[in-house]
Amino acid sequence: MPVTPPTQTQQEQTAATRQVRLDLKTVIAPPAPDFTKGVEIPTAETPVLPVFDDKTLLGQIAAPPPPPSFPGMSTNGPELRMGVTPPGTVPAASNGQKGLALGDESLEQWNLAADRIIGEHGSEYVEAVGGATLVRGLNTLRADSIRYYQASRWVVLRGNVRVLWEGDVLEAQEAEFDLTSMQGWLKRGKIFIGKTNTHLETSFARKYGTSSYRFQDAKFTACDGEKPAWSFTAEEGDLDLEGRTKLWGSRFNIMDQPVLFAPFLSLPGSGKRQSGLLIPEISRSTQRGYSVNQAYYHVINEERDLTFYEYFMSKHGVMQGLEYRHSENSRTKGDWRLDFLHDSKIASKQSQEELYLQSDGLQRPNRNRWWLRSKYDGFVLEPEWTFKLDMDMVSDQNYLREFNSSSSGYDSSRRNFLKDFGRDIEVSDSLTRTSTAFLSRSWDKYGLTAKLAWVQNLSYMNGNGKASLNPTTQSLPEINAFVFKDALAGTPFDLEAAGRFNYFWRQYGTRGVRTDLHPTISLPLNWGPVTLIPSGGLRNTAYSVGGYTNEPSSTTTNKTPARTMYELGFTGFTEFSKVFQLGGGNLAATKENIGKSEWGAVRHSVMPRLEFAYVPAPKSQERLPYFDSLDRVTRQNKITYSLTNVFDRKRSSVVAGAGPAGTNATVPVASTDYLDFLRLRVEQSYDRDEAARTDELGIYAKRPFSDVMLEAIVRPEKFVSLTTRTYYSPYMYRPTEHENTLTLSKEKLGEIRFGYDYLYPLSEYTRKRTNDVQVLRVGADYQITEKLKVVTDYRHDIAGDTDLEKSAGLVWTDQCYELQLKYSRKPSDQSLELRFNLLDFGRP
Repeated sequence: MPVTPPTQTQQEQTAATRQVRLDLKTVIAPPAPDFTKGVEIPTAETPVLPVFDDKTLLGQIAAPPPPPSFPGMSTNGPELRMGVTPPGTVPAASNGQKGLALGDESLEQWNLAADRIIGEHGSEYVEAVGGATLVRGLNTLRADSIRYYQASRWVVLRGNVRVLWEGDVLEAQEAEFDLTSMQGWLKRGKIFIGKTNTHLETSFARKYGTSSYRFQDAKFTACDGEKPAWSFTAEEGDLDLEGRTKLWGSRFNIMDQPVLFAPFLSLPGSGKRQSGLLIPEISRSTQRGYSVNQAYYHVINEERDLTFYEYFMSKHGVMQGLEYRHSENSRTKGDWRLDFLHDSKIASKQSQEELYLQSDGLQRPNRNRWWLRSKYDGFVLEPEWTFKLDMDMVSDQNYLREFNSSSSGYDSSRRNFLKDFGRDIEVSDSLTRTSTAFLSRSWDKYGLTAKLAWVQNLSYMNGNGKASLNPTTQSLPEINAFVFKDALAGTPFDLEAAGRFNYFWRQYGTRGVRTDLHPTISLPLNWGPVTLIPSGGLRNTAYSVGGYTNEPSSTTTNKTPARTMYELGFTGFTEFSKVFQLGGGNLAATKENIGKSEWGAVRHSVMPRLEFAYVPAPKSQERLPYFDSLDRVTRQNKITYSLTNVFDRKRSSVVAGAGPAGTNATVPVASTDYLDFLRLRVEQSYDRDEAARTDELGIYAKRPFSDVMLEAIVRPEKFVSLTTRTYYSPYMYRPTEHENTLTLSKEKLGEIRFGYDYLYPLSEYTRKRTNDVQVLRVGADYQITEKLKVVTDYRHDIAGDTDLEKSAGLVWTDQCYELQLKYSRKPSDQSLELRFNLLDFGRP
């Protein structure tokens, strides 16, 4: 063996290294089996382990030639001690095991270590026995013995096999793998897939890809423990995290007890969206009877999917539903939904309806019932031309009140629209449904919008009112142009303007065109910290109608009437603040301070504001045709003053940051954040017209001052949030309106929700309210144990002494599933729902 004579220092450092020189012949080994063709390499069931003593070893190979004589080199019998490391070896393991590097030196090599390593003379493999380990990076193969075929890079593992490969853990009695592709097989083993927390126990499994296995006689689950909460057993199966998990001859088990059998099952196999049946929703209610809503989810491609619903209700029949979603890019997305029911129940007379449905005075004789709704965001030709579409059309006035629950009902649709698009739909008991198409484009100084709006009036459907007498106004189209506020060239003034064009159509009533122009000019004046902005505007509204139908007698007969009016106003405001140092906020970034925080300073800002608006609103506008509220501009002659206080805190914290790359260590990191933890606003108005009023003083006394509005928003920490708005009358010396919401939450304990809405009856010249409305809302979530949570909600009409809704539920959340049981009671219905969720099984 050609070596470079070491120095004396090197010889001393490696004097304890025992090296055995072997003359191994290169024999071409057969290629690794191709599992796509179902080929296996037969191996002995019980391999004969070699005897690793020096006599046997020397008898298997020729005696080594006399060692070369180099200065500093010593020999002792048949052993050769060298002060250098020959090619192909690695330093011995820390436990004294022998080490050997395997593979192409140009690639990252596998390092083999064991109690004994031997290569037979003329053999194509190397045998490692006794705690054998193959390591490359974070991937490890361990067994009692490992045989490595050098040409094919095939390894055979026997006894206590444990493989860690890219997050997967494999344990078996025996296994064989191709080190290049890591394809192979194992017997009588267990597999844990770390990406999805999937456990597989099988008599035989073949690994044919990354986290992909074919197996026989297996138990399959995502739950930890020897006795999982749920599992599947299968005669055969195919687990593919990039596709689907397929099971043949399968059973679904709860606590290892079979409850369902299926000859074939296909389950989602990865974080990618997968087609298949969703978990059914099971419920019972007094209105719908026994119900099962089964959905099938179908993936079209990465950007589109479909969901089909079969909703069985014992008291109504089967409702079919379809939902289509798509998102081609960051600017384009849509959600389109349609439900249809051939109802077994009708209400051709109002008396045949449920009591809670009789308040509208309408009947429902139709059996074919449906609801079409959608939201769409996109653009036309280029992204700057933004397009939005909202559709909301229903078959009758009762549909949304009767079918508001389930994943395809009104409540779920509304929540999803708000979450995904930020746009609401009309309340379920509204007698009108509005669909709009909206196009807009903005430039630096200008803006343009166009809208089509269709209003469906349910009072004129299903024989309730004659469709030919439907007076509902449709805007087809509405076009708005804007000039954004900007400095008027060569002057100290600012100019902004808006223009609107409408064509109004009615089935019964006046139709026509309206144009409205509204320029406004303002003059910003800065006097030190005070800003005053006087303004003046002009509004011109012109009409063109073909004739007047269904209008009051006071309406003009002029087919081209017009209105011109002016408006005046001013706004004045300022802001001043002071910072109060609290002495804290100087936490040192040490391990002892991790998780601690301190308030360092509080800033108090005060913002007074004064506004005046004067809009004369001539009485002559009463002779104009009426299409919408713009035709009757409300007169204003009002002064509004407000005072806003904002408290902003500065907080210093020490958090645990990521340590050096490749380690799990953490390091303390200092951080600073700011939060408006308290906002208080007081506002009141003074109506100059009411102060000068002379008519009906005997009935209504003058009340020029409005209610005092007090608003408070409190968020000192993430566990508490309070929003309250109260209106107090200076004449009745009492609150006339409340809007209060309080939320208290603590991690691992629960949440308390409180709300109170209040409206007091009013009888004034400028406002009237006959109903006394008091609604109390209380809700609580309590974490009884780490897994069991109680969820309750309660709404009560205090004025009417009526419970609006009472619901209570239990939620059991385990490591691999969630079970929900909910009871709800409303004046119109009582229901009990059961939902089971495998907690996104198959997702990384």
